[in-house]
Amino acid sequence: PVDYATVSLVKVKDNKTVNGGLTDDKGKVVLQNVSPEEYKLVIGFIGYKTKTIKVKTTPEKPDNNLGNVILSAETNTLNEVNIEGKKPLIENKIDKVVYNAEQDVTIAGGNASDVMRKVPLLSVDIDGNPSLRGSTAVLVLINGKPSGTMANSVADALKMIPAEEIKSVEVITSPSAKYDAEGAGG
Repeated sequence: PVDYATVSLVKVKDNKTVNGGLTDDKGKVVLQNVSPEEYKLVIGFIGYKTKTIKVKTTPEKPDNNLGNVILSAETNTLNEVNIEGKKPLIENKIDKVVYNAEQDVTIAGGNASDVMRKVPLLSVDIDGNPSLRGSTAVLVLINGKPSGTMANSVADALKMIPAEEIKSVEVITSPSAKYDAEGAGG
């Protein structure tokens, strides 16, 4: 038995639904106060093909017991399924916060300073100098390595890097021994 299947009683001549209900847990439904006429009984449920049965009630035979109605399963074959996962814009990890700049469409046309302004925990002043939690002693690495362009002026170097070239920004708040202790803030 299919429980909670939708049952609709539709007039044949004007195609209007006049009565209906849901089947109970035993798959039964009773429609009452049906005037004598020709109807279509439409039965549907998710995963099954909709079944339509013609029913005629007359004043001599107002009650109709249709007995068991068999619904056939509806099968859909998928050609292929593509599952795509996207990284969240901000990831909180044990020792760092990762800002996935490639997921942010609002950085288009900007430079690295614009990207840094969007990173949590980081601030960038009007000149483009980054600071972490108020400390300007920040070590900036490119691809995990110190860069010669950062040696003279971090602000000028950040202005030269297009925002579209940045995949992600990692803010390491508790640097391990792997990183030189140059940046006091992180």
